[in-house]
This record gives sequence, C-alpha cells and structure tokens, in this order.
Amino acid sequence: MEPTEHIKDAHEYEKVFQQYLEICNRAIEQNKDKFPYTEIWGAQVRAMKEEMKVEAIVYDDRPKAAFMLRLTKDMKIEIVEKKALPPEEAWPFTYQYLKRVVDNPEDYIENPAKLEWGWLKPVLGSV
Repeated sequence: MEPTEHIKDAHEYEKVFQQYLEICNRAIEQNKDKFPYTEIWGAQVRAMKEEMKVEAIVYDDRPKAAFMLRLTKDMKIEIVEKKALPPEEAWPFTYQYLKRVVDNPEDYIENPAKLEWGWLKPVLGSV
C-alpha cells in the first residue's frame, strides 16, 4: 500500500505546483499593462536573450517533487520536465505556500505583489 500512497502524494504535489504556475501566469497576463508591472516585467523581458530556465523543488517535510521551469519571451512560465532527484540549486516552494495560493487564486491574481517572485531572480535579476 505504501507505493500507491507515494504515487498519490507525488501527483498531488505536481498538481498543486502546476496550479500555482497557472495562477502566476494569469497574474502576469492580467497585470502586464498595469503600473508597476509593465515597467518591471517589460524591462526584464527586453533584456532576455532567449527563453530562460530555472530549477524548482516542492517540499513538505522533505523534497516531494522537482521541476525544470522555462520562462518564455512572452512571460509564460512552463514546466519543461519533472526531475527524478532534486537539484542542489533549486528554489524551494513549501507545499503550504502553494496550497494557500491555489486555494485563493483571485487574491493573488489581482495582487501579484503577494506572490513570491524571488525564484525568478536567477532568470530576471531583481524582480
């Protein structure tokens, strides 16, 4: 019974992380023409030479899921691949934080400053 529970847990962490990224993408899209996001994101995107990648990890009491993410030139955040082992240089997301965002999406979409954007710093510089 342990392996089935482990698979279920892994799917839950992946699902919540994907929902979180969808909320981030909606927040970017909905606010891209509003001050100060137009200036902040616009300057960063213009500075990008190509699509950028960043590693992320979801953890609870221990690492649960790891991903390679891509930030496209049109400011979409996508999962490129799911990693089998957590990378050493990955941005940590707590499950509790992700769940709080996923459970209250409109609050974060309407107020993108409430989202934790620090994980994009390796890609965008200071956000």
